[in-house]
Amino acid sequence: MSLKPNISTPELAKLINVHLGEKYLKETPSWKVLDSPISGRGIFAVRDIAAGEVILRDRALVVGPRGTKESCNQTPVACVVCYKPLEVNDDESQIMCKNGCTLPLCDSCSQGNRHSTECELFRRWKPKDPKKVIPHILRLVSIVRCFFLNDAQRKLFLSLQPHSDKYYMLELQRAVACFENFPKDREMLEYFYHSVCVFNTNAFDGGSREMGEEEVRVRALFPLAAMLNHQCSPNADHHFENPETIVITAVRPIKGGEEIVTSYTKLLWGTMTRRMFLKMTKHFECCCERCMDPTENGTYLSALFCRQQGCKGIMIPVQTKTLQPDWRCLTCESVFPHSKMARYQDFALNTINNRINACSISDMITFINDMCPRFCPPSNYVLVEAKLNVIWRMSRATTEVFTEEQLKCKDRYRAELLELLEKLGAGECTLKKLITEERL
Repeated sequence: MSLKPNISTPELAKLINVHLGEKYLKETPSWKVLDSPISGRGIFAVRDIAAGEVILRDRALVVGPRGTKESCNQTPVACVVCYKPLEVNDDESQIMCKNGCTLPLCDSCSQGNRHSTECELFRRWKPKDPKKVIPHILRLVSIVRCFFLNDAQRKLFLSLQPHSDKYYMLELQRAVACFENFPKDREMLEYFYHSVCVFNTNAFDGGSREMGEEEVRVRALFPLAAMLNHQCSPNADHHFENPETIVITAVRPIKGGEEIVTSYTKLLWGTMTRRMFLKMTKHFECCCERCMDPTENGTYLSALFCRQQGCKGIMIPVQTKTLQPDWRCLTCESVFPHSKMARYQDFALNTINNRINACSISDMITFINDMCPRFCPPSNYVLVEAKLNVIWRMSRATTEVFTEEQLKCKDRYRAELLELLEKLGAGECTLKKLITEERL
C-alpha cells in the first residue's frame, strides 16, 4: 500500500464509520466529515448542537506510552498494555517483561496475549540495555503497533495528514540506536519514519488514572478527533473517558452547518506563544479573530510592562500577520521591537517557571502576590499559568496545611481565571471544569 493513498472525503468518511463501529457511531450522528475551508477535511455539525452536549466519542486506533524523559520522571512508569502504574525500585528489571523485550508490564498483562506480537519483535531487535526502561523505546511502542493494523485500519491511518520534521527523524534515530538488530533497509526505515510523522502530527496526549492512583500519560491516535481543525477560540473541547476513548463536547451552542473546531494550544496562552507553537509543531500560522486582536478579547494575556523609563503602562503586540511584531505601550505609546520584548517575556517565563518547579504551594502564593507584580502584569499568561498551577496543586491531595488567607487566594485566583475564560468565550470548556473542580 502506498504511504500516501489518494482517498476522497466520502471514502474517508466510510472508513471512519467502520472504525467507530456500532458502539461509538450513533444512528443519527450530529456531525459529518466534509472538506473544510480552514484546512483539508473537517467535522461539521449537521444540526444545532447545545452547549455541553456530547458531540461524539472516538476510540483509539493506536495507543501507547508517552515515553518522553520528562514523563518518565514526573509520572509513574506504567504497564504498556493496561497502563496501570507500576511500583519501581532501584532495579527496573523487576517491572520488565520476563521474556526479555524490556517493556514494563504488570503481572496480569505479562500472562496475556495482547503483548505477545510486539514482544517477539522487540526481542528479535535485541535491546542494548536489557535492565533499564528506556524512554526512546517506550515512545516507539505506539509506532510499532501501527505496523500491526489490518488493511482497513492501515488505510485510515495513512490517510491522515503527516508533517515531516527533523525532530521526528531524530526521534526515530534515537529509538533505532537502542537496538542491536533494528531493520536497516531503506523501505522499512521510510515506513517507520512516515508512521512517526502521521502519529506525532495527529495523536493526543491523554491521562489514565484509576481511582486513588497517580496519573499516567499516554499517547493515542483517534482518527475522527484528529480531523478537528484549530481555532484559538474553539466551539468544542475534549476529555478522556479512559486511555482508549476520547469525548468531544460543545463548549457553546453550535449551529447546523458550522464547523466543529478545537484548540491545539492551551487556551490561556498569549498570542505570540500560541502562534509560535502552531508554526513549529503544526506548520501553519493562525490568523483567527483572536490572533488578530491585540487585546485578545480584553484579556491582555500577552501584556508586559512598558520599558520606557518612568512609564507604568502596559505594552501589547501590534498584531499583524508576522510572528515578530513590534509592541506598543497603551499609556505613553512608545514602540519597542519584538526582540527586546521577547527577552523580557523570556525573563518572566523563566523566573516564574523556576519557582513553580521548586516552591511549596505556600511559597508560590507569596511569590505570586508579592514578587510578580514588580515585573509582570497580573493579566500576563505566564502569571496566569502560575495561578492555575496553585489551584491545581491545592485541589490535589497534599500534606501542606493552608491558612484561611491562602484559601482565599485560591478562590481569588479561580475567580480571575474564570473571568478570563468568560472574556475568551470559552464556554463550558474542560479547563473551566477543572478550575471549578467539576466532574468531567
